[in-house]
Amino acid sequence: MILKMLCGGVLLVTLTTAAWQVSAQDSSPLRGDLFIAGKTPIDPPPNEPKNSHAYLTISGPAALRMYRGMRAREEPDACEPGKKLKRAGALGCSITKDGKAATCDFSVDLIKGSLDGGGPC
Repeated sequence: MILKMLCGGVLLVTLTTAAWQVSAQDSSPLRGDLFIAGKTPIDPPPNEPKNSHAYLTISGPAALRMYRGMRAREEPDACEPGKKLKRAGALGCSITKDGKAATCDFSVDLIKGSLDGGGPC
C-alpha cells in the first residue's frame, strides 16, 4: 500500500513537472516599445487629454508567434510596403516578406481599461 502511494506520488510529481516544462517552453520573451499619448497621438485637438492611451509595439519572438497564431486574413501592409498585415479587433500584426520578423501594435485606453487601435504609421 505504501509502495503504491509512493509510486503514485512520484508519478504525480513527474507529470506536474513535465506539464510545467511544456508550458514554460511555450512562452516567449516580451520585447517592444511603449509610449503614452492621447486618443489622437498625432495633431490632437487642444482639449484632448494627452495621457489617456498606452501605445504598445511588441517585437521579437512573441510578435512572430502572435502573427502566426492569428486567424485573420493576410493583407498588404499599407504602412510598410513589402510587409503583410493581419488584424483582429484592435490588434494589428505585420510580418516581413521573408517571414522572419514581426511586430504587433495596439493601445490600451488607460481610462476605460479597454484595447484600442495601435499607433499611426
